[in-house]
Amino acid sequence: MSADLSCPVCGAEFDLAVLFKSEESRKTFERLTASCSPLGDRLAQYAALAKPPKHKLGTDKSLRIIKTMLPDIERGAITWKGRDWAAPLSAWAQAIDQMLAQRDAGRLELPMKGHGYLYAILAGMADRFEGQAEQQREQELRTGPRAATVNGPASVADLVQAPALNPEPRPARAAPAPAGPSPLVRAMREQIAKKKGTTP
Repeated sequence: MSADLSCPVCGAEFDLAVLFKSEESRKTFERLTASCSPLGDRLAQYAALAKPPKHKLGTDKSLRIIKTMLPDIERGAITWKGRDWAAPLSAWAQAIDQMLAQRDAGRLELPMKGHGYLYAILAGMADRFEGQAEQQREQELRTGPRAATVNGPASVADLVQAPALNPEPRPARAAPAPAGPSPLVRAMREQIAKKKGTTP
């Protein structure tokens, strides 16, 4: 690691090794770039939300803040209020963008003291997504699965105009049952007559 870097603010050049003095910082940076490179800039901005006013946020502290989130970013889920919630990289990006927008609008109390607010946003997003998926499943259950129309009629008009599939004559109807009381009614009448002492 001997690449020279320059500070975007002052233009000073320095070696990447200077940026990550400790082994722990270097390992955290490697995990960060391996698991969530699309989030790199956002995570740096998120870590800056923990900077106290009129103070600088050191690289080690910034990496420590990010390191506490890395296991959740790597597994694509968070645990919030006793429940696991899905949190893909796109959700992390949206949640951090939402926090940065709130910071820019002056609606975010700084400095952040932990990840609670970020995790609440992520859990809310996952809850809304799960709710939409559940509504869709319930709707499909109510309407039933749609039958495939392969080589079949496409409309009611086609059904009416379609020739009968089985031109064979239908079997004749069975003869109607003889009129009169049912066997159960006859048996009940016989029992009543026996109790009265009269036989029919």
